[in-house]
Order: sequence, then structure tokens, then C-alpha cells
Amino acid sequence: YISAIKSDEKLQEQLEKNIKNLITDNIKYAYILYKDKNDVFRFLVDASPEDEKSMLNQKFDVTNHKWYEIYEKKRPLIIKHQTLQELSISYLVPIINNQKVELILAIDFSVKKVKKINQIITMMKSGLGIMLVIMLISLILLTVQFIKHKKIQKLSYTDKLTNTHNRNYLQEIQNNIKLDEYVLGVLDIDYFKKVNDTYGHSAGDIVLKEIGNILLNTIRTDDDIVIRYGGEEFVILIKTKPNNTHVSLDIIHRISDNIKSHKMYINEDKHINITVSIGVNTFVGESKNFLDAFKFADLALYKAKENGRDRIEIYSE
Repeated sequence: YISAIKSDEKLQEQLEKNIKNLITDNIKYAYILYKDKNDVFRFLVDASPEDEKSMLNQKFDVTNHKWYEIYEKKRPLIIKHQTLQELSISYLVPIINNQKVELILAIDFSVKKVKKINQIITMMKSGLGIMLVIMLISLILLTVQFIKHKKIQKLSYTDKLTNTHNRNYLQEIQNNIKLDEYVLGVLDIDYFKKVNDTYGHSAGDIVLKEIGNILLNTIRTDDDIVIRYGGEEFVILIKTKPNNTHVSLDIIHRISDNIKSHKMYINEDKHINITVSIGVNTFVGESKNFLDAFKFADLALYKAKENGRDRIEIYSE
């Protein structure tokens, strides 16, 4: 709830508008607080008059242990203020998420109307319930929108044919990726044009799809990245350790071997064997940016093709 409300100004305005309905002659202040990781209470929403209104994240000074007690009891509490002249009682309502008090709705009553507090609280119960439901619905809608956005974003970053990442994803990460943590490979399918010309583009699509599956099943899902760079060319980013590229190179060799030994069935009866050429840059961290690192891997790929294809070449100056 805290991060959702903090990041959405419209939701803040809606919550403020809702709790402003509590302000009457008997109630001067109504606000929502949260407790940060240092146990400091801070304002999240404040429906106070504009000249007394607190800002988002502004510190709220607590002088009574009941503010902390509410996190254990998880039920509404009343705090009597003995030293304040203007305010006499604060009514605290916990807002619970997954059995945990996440927010506190606080309502301050004026001294002159203390006798009416019980009557007011009774009248407010239904109103508070409605407001909490409205808050919950707002947060659910926000969560649904967030999930929908993530799904759309994932689709925009995924190549539909191969299920690998696409160029959009590469453009998103290339300026932030830590180059010194990766070995960069550029893979090209050997004689792919001949496959299309001989068996048709549908066969070519089957080959691309199978290559994508082999790549995704060979890499380490949590560490490595595969991107369809364009046509029959793929970029492979293999996570590595400083001064130890052996594991990364083993994965690249495994990719080549797995593709070479795999039977590509272009129909029920006919299969073909495919090989790939791979250029590798093991000194990615020495490059200024991704494009610079890619250039050296691409030069190694060109050398692999020149030397007869179906091979792996490692860039060396």
C-alpha cells in the first residue's frame, strides 16, 4: 500500500478527498500515517486545512506508546492527550494488509466535543468501512494496471517466433548493462538463406524457432541473456567471473554442439541439420559501451565465416 500510494498522485488525491468527508465541527484533523524502517512515523495522506497540511513523507512526532501498540493489537485505539489545549483525543484505525498493520488512519477530536465522541465513532464506523473498501478497490485496480503494464512490456521485449528477447529489450538494457560481468557472443545460422530458398520460409521459421529453444534451454536462465538481433543472428550475453571465462566459453561451445546435433524437422518426414558460426568477445569490460563490445564480437563472427563456418572464433587483436 505504501509504495502504491507514494507513486500515484491521483490515488493520493482520491484518498485525501475521501477522508476530508470526516472533517466536521467535531473533527479537525484526519490523516493517514505509515512507519518507516527506522520506526519513524510519516504522513502519507493529510486532509487537514491547507495552511496546516503536512507534506508527503513529513515526519510525525509520536508522544504516546499506543502508536506502536496498535501494530501488535491490530485493532482501533483511543489516545487521550493530557497536555494539549486544542485536541483531547485521537482515534486510531489500523489498515491491515496480509495480517500486518501497514497504515494508520488517525482522527483528532476537539476538546469541546469530547462528550459526543462515542456517538461520532458509532456514526463513523460505516463511513470508515466504505472508505477502506474504496481504498482497497483503488489499490487492486492499481495492481491490475501494474500487472497489465508488465505483461505488455514483456510482450514488447520478446521475439514472437523464437521467444528470446528482441532488439527493443537490447535498446532498453544496453546503456545500463555491466559489461565486465559478461562474455559476448554473436551467433549466425550457417547458410540460412539456402534453407529458405530450398524449403521455403515456413521451414526457415521452424529452424529459427528450434534455434531459439536450444539457446534458451542451454543458457542459465537467471544469469545469461539471449537476444534475436535480426534475421538469423542472435546476441548471447554469458555471465562470467573476473579473469575466468572458461565456464562462459563452455556454454557457448555447448550451444554450438547442441544445435549441430539437433535434427530440425521441417515436416513430418524430412529433417535437416543446421550449424552455426559464433564470434566471441571475452574482453567486453574493456569496451566503452555495448556497441563497441558488439563490434569486436562481430569481427570474430566474420572471421568464423571466412574460415569455413560451423566454428567459434574468439576475438584477438
